[in-house]
Amino acid sequence: MLALEQARDKSSLLRRLMQEPLFLEFADCCLGIVEPPEEKE
Repeated sequence: MLALEQARDKSSLLRRLMQEPLFLEFADCCLGIVEPPEEKE
């Protein structure tokens, strides 16, 4: 995360990181917290 924060080309680094399963799992978890899935009734 620190490397991403300090990178000059954040979008390029983020594209590469999104290919890593562990980072992708982390990103999905963060997005689930920020925007939880809607509950079905």
